[in-house]
Amino acid sequence: MPLKTPFTRMKYFPFVFVFALLLNACKQTPTVQVKKKAIVEAVYASGFVMPKNEYKLYAIGDGYVVQQFKKAGDEIKVGEAIYQIQNDNQSAKLDAAGSAYRVAQQNLQNNSPVLQELQNSVESAALKFSNDSLAYVRSKNMFTQGVITQSEFDKTTLTFNVSKNDLQSAKDRFRKTKDQLNVDAKNAQSTLQAATTDFNNYSLKSIINGKVFETYKEPGELVKRNDLIALLGDKTEKILQLSVDQQDIEKVKVGQKVMVKIDISGNKVYEATVDKIYPTMNQNEQSFRVDAVFENGLDIGFIRTSVEANIVIAQKENVLVIPRTGLVNGDKVILKNGSEKKVITGIGNLEEVEITSGLSENDELKIIESK
Repeated sequence: MPLKTPFTRMKYFPFVFVFALLLNACKQTPTVQVKKKAIVEAVYASGFVMPKNEYKLYAIGDGYVVQQFKKAGDEIKVGEAIYQIQNDNQSAKLDAAGSAYRVAQQNLQNNSPVLQELQNSVESAALKFSNDSLAYVRSKNMFTQGVITQSEFDKTTLTFNVSKNDLQSAKDRFRKTKDQLNVDAKNAQSTLQAATTDFNNYSLKSIINGKVFETYKEPGELVKRNDLIALLGDKTEKILQLSVDQQDIEKVKVGQKVMVKIDISGNKVYEATVDKIYPTMNQNEQSFRVDAVFENGLDIGFIRTSVEANIVIAQKENVLVIPRTGLVNGDKVILKNGSEKKVITGIGNLEEVEITSGLSENDELKIIESK
């Protein structure tokens, strides 16, 4: 094939130019008519379905799992155990506290060796005081009658007073010892109660009525203090844990409607309501947590299934609406005749925007196609 000269190439130019003009003439800019309709402005959120009244059960002490009473999927009531943890130190403390309490209780009995010895001392002192009292009375009568001397009477009086004091001292020792034994018994009881509580903490129990969703330990495994061992929650009611971008969080308010799609339910849309907004931002995701409750419950028994949601922050009926592609620079439109006109916008979403001023119903606008 012979090479084409510049001139030869010029012979084809008029044909190409005419073809391009015809192509542009056939390709017209699309237009849209301004209509009145309902519009919804929403904030996008993603998240998960979680049980209501979620409760994480943690280990309170170290030990080994010796028994598992509940597994994932089981229902549970308040006070029912999920795991039994064994800790030899706590068992030893409980045994020692129990022994100390039993000894303290035994010492507190009137026939205990400690109190019996003191009681015998009281009885002996009382008997001696009784005899010395009789001797004192006789000695006093005899001294009055002049039968004995002052010195002899003084000796009898001294013996009487010593016996009296000895009896009182014996009674005081008995009373004080019994009071101390009573204090010792109460202290031993408190120690036993504390040891029992500590020991019972190794029987890990539920504080709610609900369902066991996850367990994280198996019999024989080592458990350390503060280890997460189970996830519990309401067995029927579920909530939404949503993540909202920090740029949108100020628009979200408690009570707003939420339209939800759950991945495992296909295109079915559920309705929920914003129930709680958490004030602390997740630094990793740059988002805030928002909880929502389902308005008509949820017929799904699974948790942590992912969801996509739109939180409705504004909604209007029968207002002028145009496609967002009809908006130029955020505040202008191009009419069908090519003229540019400034407008005032209201609420909007990714696809449409409300026009509050500048247009009338049935006006036609050119659509700005994205490149």
